[in-house]
Amino acid sequence: MQPKTRRWILISGALATATTVGVAGALLWSPDPVSSETRTAPTDRPAERQANLPAEVAQSFVSALFSSDATLAANMTDASDAATTAIRATRTGMASSAYQARLATTSPPPPDATTAEVAASVTWTMPNSSYLKYDIKIPLQKSGTRWQIHWTPTIIHPQLTDGASLTYRTALADGALLGRDGKPLVAGTIPDGIYKAITGQVGDVKGTDGWEVGITNGTAFTALDGKKPESGEKITVTIDPARQAAAQAAVDALPQGAAIVAIEPSTTEILAVAQNKALSGTNPFVGRYAPGSTLKIVTAAAAMNAGLVQANTSVPCPATATIGTRRISNAGFGHDSLPFHTAFALSCNTTFGDLGSKLPPNALPDMAKRFGLGADWTITGAETNTGKVPPASGDQQVENSFGQGNVVASPFGMALVAATVASGRTPTPTLMRGKPPTANDVAAAPSQAVLGPLRAMMREVVTAGTAKQLSGIPNLSGKTGTAEAGGGTAHGWFVGYQGNVAFAVFVENAGSSQSALTATAAFLKG
Repeated sequence: MQPKTRRWILISGALATATTVGVAGALLWSPDPVSSETRTAPTDRPAERQANLPAEVAQSFVSALFSSDATLAANMTDASDAATTAIRATRTGMASSAYQARLATTSPPPPDATTAEVAASVTWTMPNSSYLKYDIKIPLQKSGTRWQIHWTPTIIHPQLTDGASLTYRTALADGALLGRDGKPLVAGTIPDGIYKAITGQVGDVKGTDGWEVGITNGTAFTALDGKKPESGEKITVTIDPARQAAAQAAVDALPQGAAIVAIEPSTTEILAVAQNKALSGTNPFVGRYAPGSTLKIVTAAAAMNAGLVQANTSVPCPATATIGTRRISNAGFGHDSLPFHTAFALSCNTTFGDLGSKLPPNALPDMAKRFGLGADWTITGAETNTGKVPPASGDQQVENSFGQGNVVASPFGMALVAATVASGRTPTPTLMRGKPPTANDVAAAPSQAVLGPLRAMMREVVTAGTAKQLSGIPNLSGKTGTAEAGGGTAHGWFVGYQGNVAFAVFVENAGSSQSALTATAAFLKG
């Protein structure tokens, strides 16, 4: 027998285009079954070469294997349908990977041989420039006088079985910016300003993707090689999509500039921050306005804490009163005396002006900070300013006691006030879970001896006071506010809580609290 000689012939192709074949030795192969450099006229070939040698068939087959048309190679096999399906599946699974096969050829088989085998070394160059290398054997059998590929999935990969395919895929890093519902947070889900602030601070949290190549069989995947992804950071933004949508719809329905901030009292996570287009030049986190009678929450707490009054204490509520040099009036009503809780529910300015004049200069600012108003936090994802309640005495203290004077608050700050009443705990306002705020000037929450009566008083505002039109909303408590804004206009407020949602509603130049109450109903029912 003639000794066998062996050489390697390089066959290659890119899956994204028609097959391009590489060079090895002196042979250059193209999508044609046999290169022009190796063709000879039939009369020049020995009789056995007329029968199409196994090596030539294998070369033509591998050259066409992952060309743009899977049938080119499949038709060279004895099971063209099965081969077409398998070739197409791997061509799809390997994406834009490039295929190369280096064939080892041997001397022609004996004339009476009916089977043959050609060895090959395969290299896939994957989209990330990594390599998958392995060896295969290509079986052939003689059909009449010609050789034909005997189809088996192991021609593609030695571990491949019927119905399986090679697959290259990205191994995704699991870092993500998530919404409260656990879904990826995308632009438009929350206000654009907040989204840009968050993404600007946290940067790319995704991490670095890895990759893997392996065998897919149905839903099963067996990895052959790859690189694990480098995990990023999973950050959940606390905005509740449903609450946010309801808040946005409520403010969008108003012609005046309006904003709503909602907070979960149990966690102080920020649930919603909405403003309409009419409220320009600021945002609900930092815009500061006179809070009007909503500040009576703080004044009532300060007066009870100082022992000046309790919920059932009888207090005067004249229609008008001169306190210091200030002439104070109510909104068209007056009473000789009534329980303090009723004066709160009716929002009696003269009662609160009188109590304010009796408080020490630091009583209001100290108590305000215990509700989060005038306190300062550094919150990841947002710039905030709760407001300012400066020390005062005399006429200034009188006006500050019912939310005028030089007191200012942001909708965010007043939402914290409501959340503190509801929870009884010092707020820790958070926009991204796992990234708590840094407290810079924060005081402990008021005592339960103050908060207990205050909750009942805020409930009475809804059941029998200035927010009675909202009495049909179950378990709602709050405080209305109308704040003079200069030029004969007034801002409208409603600050309150229902269950585990605390909120502040602000309407610019509304004239009264009526628009704020309308927006509150739309928000809570939305």
